[in-house]
Amino acid sequence: MVKRGRALDQKAIDELKRGSDLIIAVLIMLWVSGLALVIMGQANNPEYLLNQKLWAKFTVVSILTLNGLVLHAFSFPIVTSPKGILGATGTGQLLVFATAVISLVSWLFACYLGIARHWNNVAPYTYVMTVYTVILSVSMIGGLFYLRYWRTGSIPLMHKFLKI
Repeated sequence: MVKRGRALDQKAIDELKRGSDLIIAVLIMLWVSGLALVIMGQANNPEYLLNQKLWAKFTVVSILTLNGLVLHAFSFPIVTSPKGILGATGTGQLLVFATAVISLVSWLFACYLGIARHWNNVAPYTYVMTVYTVILSVSMIGGLFYLRYWRTGSIPLMHKFLKI
């Protein structure tokens, strides 16, 4: 059985690898399908590329892609190391949690932007990216509380107030 933050057994490492390979394929499909939709949209409407929400989505998917590279190059080796996450340095632990939060928020926000038709040609780029940044910041703060709890076992301040 895997304990939180401790070394993963070989089965868990294999599952992480399979999941990682699947996510790479999905990310490639996201880029290919997104570019295909942009080409079709531009062909049908010369003003298609003026939609600022579209550029915000490109930005979020670019962040997602760069974060994926960091996950693969740095975070996964920490997670799969014999020491596990809790055996990593504080910087290593922070890197794992930060890349996890960025990944989660970016995937969900990119999906939302894919269906947020009400923002098409209405929401300015800065508005969309501000919403993303606020969600990412709040999520990162929550992740830091959780990381503190994970490291020390002490209950984060919000648990005392919320009686969780």
